[in-house]
Amino acid sequence: MRNIKIKQKSMIIANFIIGIVIAINIKSLKGDQTFVTLKTIKEIENQIEIERVEVENLNKLILEKKSNIAKYELEIEDTGSIRTILEEELNSDKIITGFQDVIGEGIIVIMSDSEREMEDWERAEDFVIHDRNVLSVINDLKIAGAEAISINGERLTTFSEIKCAGPTITVNGNTYGQPFVIKAIGDRKFLKSAMENPGSQMSLNKYLYDIGFEVEEKDEIIIPKYSGEFDFEYIKEGD
Repeated sequence: MRNIKIKQKSMIIANFIIGIVIAINIKSLKGDQTFVTLKTIKEIENQIEIERVEVENLNKLILEKKSNIAKYELEIEDTGSIRTILEEELNSDKIITGFQDVIGEGIIVIMSDSEREMEDWERAEDFVIHDRNVLSVINDLKIAGAEAISINGERLTTFSEIKCAGPTITVNGNTYGQPFVIKAIGDRKFLKSAMENPGSQMSLNKYLYDIGFEVEEKDEIIIPKYSGEFDFEYIKEGD
């Protein structure tokens, strides 16, 4: 009987010690666990999406390069040279960047200062064309799908600036007075409709202040190439 009690006490002590060891181990494991917050999960998901888009763009670029290589190989087999293809690509790049004369249907927009007398409560600056007015028209033309635009013969490029200087504006470093003649190549019906939209800034200025704003469709418009030069100071060729 005494032996049984000793065994029971030993079992109780052993179980108690095992319980303490298990508790210590569980506590130790919990201390090492890292809980991921919803914010962290969202950031990871966003990063995954960014990587996915980048991989997709790289795959498209690879396909484009493979297509070009196949085109070059076929041209070499047919003619023994890729000179013709390279010349076509160069001309296409010149057209896009503005370094090539272009021709096509489109519209001509003529903007000029108002000639009506100003009322006492009106502001003189509302009766003249400013750079912001020209920029508004240019933006509307771009949205409407204009493929090439010029202002007083100056071809607009990615780096073209339009700034006001009193009664004149400066485009590509050259200064012009009114009237400002804007030419745009594109769907002439759609471009004209965009210009004559009653909600546009220039339509409102024409209605309120009699600002000169004429739009004419043309079957054929010639827009000259950009005649200046780009002098890059900070852009370097990448690896």
